[in-house]
Amino acid sequence: MRIESKLCHVSDNKAVVQVIGWLNDEKIGSALAEGTSVEIAEDKAISRLNKRISTFTNNLQTKKSNNEEKSNKPLKVKIPNSEKIEKNNQNLEPNDWSSELTAIDLEIERLKWSRDDEINFLKTTFGYNNRNKITTYNDIVKYLSLLKKTNRKSHSTDSSSNIYSLIEESESILIDLSWDHIQGREYLQKEFNVSSRKELNEEQLISFVEKLKTIRNQYSSN
Repeated sequence: MRIESKLCHVSDNKAVVQVIGWLNDEKIGSALAEGTSVEIAEDKAISRLNKRISTFTNNLQTKKSNNEEKSNKPLKVKIPNSEKIEKNNQNLEPNDWSSELTAIDLEIERLKWSRDDEINFLKTTFGYNNRNKITTYNDIVKYLSLLKKTNRKSHSTDSSSNIYSLIEESESILIDLSWDHIQGREYLQKEFNVSSRKELNEEQLISFVEKLKTIRNQYSSN
């Protein structure tokens, strides 16, 4: 099997990759996945594609086996169960979720939500702490629908103001330390594995400010 990868979306901490499986010149399936990097998203998409192809192959083998058994039995005319067919059709999901994922990103941007805002919303509505844990198309569509119906930011004005205050306080301490943005970014990467203060939640910002204060006190004592 030959696999082709397509990058659908990429940002600082998220990537969406679609993979397509080919057997000779015939397309045999595709899958979409999201991850914190292109490599992780691609691995997830390939894993999902392999599972789908494996399930499809097993179903074909089962169907073939059942047909062989039926061929040895007297032919019976049976009316298809329309309700069952309709239910099976409803359970089918598209291979490409890129449009829905992009729409979700646009809704998050419209709401001006931070990463913590989205996590809190996911915990409340689905019980997840990460969007990557949504693995069914129906849940993706439901999540998008809920976002479209949401008109207010989930976090309070007080919390938002506190975050801005912490960022301003950290900036003041960085100036006291005579650190440039490169030094600050390196320290963030080392202590919190992020490259920007905007990626920190309120609790992490408090910790960041306290760490900077400790360093400033050490410099002052020397």
